[in-house]
Amino acid sequence: MLAWHLWLIAALLLLLLELLGTGFFAFAMGLAALAAMTAALLDAGATLQWFVFAIAAVVLAPLLKRLFRRYAPSRRSSALAGEGRRQQGELVQLPSGEIRLRFEGDLFLVRSESGAALNPGERVTVRCFDGITAVID
Repeated sequence: MLAWHLWLIAALLLLLLELLGTGFFAFAMGLAALAAMTAALLDAGATLQWFVFAIAAVVLAPLLKRLFRRYAPSRRSSALAGEGRRQQGELVQLPSGEIRLRFEGDLFLVRSESGAALNPGERVTVRCFDGITAVID
């Protein structure tokens, strides 16, 4: 097996590992392994391949982290579900006919504490969360 094969396998494993949510660290390491694979394809020695990997990792890890924070910020403006302050959401109807609460860009199961009818398009106040179900007034 040639060196570039090993770098490619390492890159693919690291890129798959990123799916577990490592915050772009494994993604940066996978890209660095691809850079080292390129060095191996250019007949660089093992020392130079590891040097390329290390330099690429040192450059890519903070760069990707910064880019992610800048261009993909969280849309959530509230703290954890169940916090004390009152929050507003909108009731929407899914194609299946079910009613959900759209709250800060996410859809939640919804239940009315008073048993009132849930009407799509209505703005409601979230009283609390019971697991993943929003309880409204």
